[in-house]
Amino acid sequence: MATASTTDNNQQANHNIPKTQHAVLIREFGEPEVMKYQDGADVPELQDDQVLVKIAYAGINPVDYKTRQGKGWGAENIRKDKFENDQPAILGFDVSGEVVSSNSDEFAVGDRVAALTFSGGGYAQYVAVDAKLLAKVPDNVSLEQAGALPCIGQTALQFVDFADIKTDEHVVINAPAGGVGHLLIQLLMNKVAQDNIKVTVICSPEKYAKLDELIDVSKLAGWIDYTKDEAFPDLQADMLLDLVGNDAGVRALSVLKSGARVNVLPTIWVDKLKEAGQQKDLAVAGYKAQRSGQDMARVLQEVADGNLTLKIQKTYPLSEVVAAHHELQKGDAFGKIVLAAAE
Repeated sequence: MATASTTDNNQQANHNIPKTQHAVLIREFGEPEVMKYQDGADVPELQDDQVLVKIAYAGINPVDYKTRQGKGWGAENIRKDKFENDQPAILGFDVSGEVVSSNSDEFAVGDRVAALTFSGGGYAQYVAVDAKLLAKVPDNVSLEQAGALPCIGQTALQFVDFADIKTDEHVVINAPAGGVGHLLIQLLMNKVAQDNIKVTVICSPEKYAKLDELIDVSKLAGWIDYTKDEAFPDLQADMLLDLVGNDAGVRALSVLKSGARVNVLPTIWVDKLKEAGQQKDLAVAGYKAQRSGQDMARVLQEVADGNLTLKIQKTYPLSEVVAAHHELQKGDAFGKIVLAAAE
């Protein structure tokens, strides 16, 4: 329930909130060009314990373009909730911005906030978010940084916990310079110091050179250049953290010992990796990030404290979302691609 003072603030703020907004709408699945930037989309109405955020920045993630292509749980939700009711959908799970109306005691008009929301709506000027998913942005973290963090930050933190890496284990990670990867590799290097684990990375020479900006590469156990034709070495590693899946994930299984663990993002590749790893009796598990305001606050604080370095490759205006998706789908981003919602 909103307090009287919060309600008063909202009444004042509501005078400045338009009824419609610019947003990126999709009415069918397909290539990036199915996304249409247009005016006249409804500004969402708040439900109980929700907050209306005027979006400053929206991060884009591989799950966004897979959803746009019609793949996975996000697309299934859109198909049932929107398309079957002849309604367009708005993609985007990462948001940062300013509270302009609040039905929550936790957040007031004017608060700078960020959230991971699996309900979509991020490719717009306004979004309604459940208060439990929100976190306040520290003063020394920009809204651009905060908009890039929700999915990759919460995923990296949770993925390390999920992997349950033991002291002295050898961990191999592919794609250590992408969105999730460039945060995950920093968290793993902390465990190198704390738990004496070994970390080997699989990436291109270009990405390996850029890791210098994030970590002390001399502390790595090794580097595998996947662009070469030769077979990967049999490292007898204990665990693979697979951020690619598909054939690249299958190829990486050769570095593991029998009975090793494989943790994969995204989950759609679990069955393929299980089948490929049968002879080695590999334990394959998929992971999907869980939305959490607490984890959102946690990763924002890690950036604020200088414990995590966040790389933003490029920021596009919301109106250029098609170009942003084409760039992300190339698969060679170092860090994160972000959309700026402000006109």
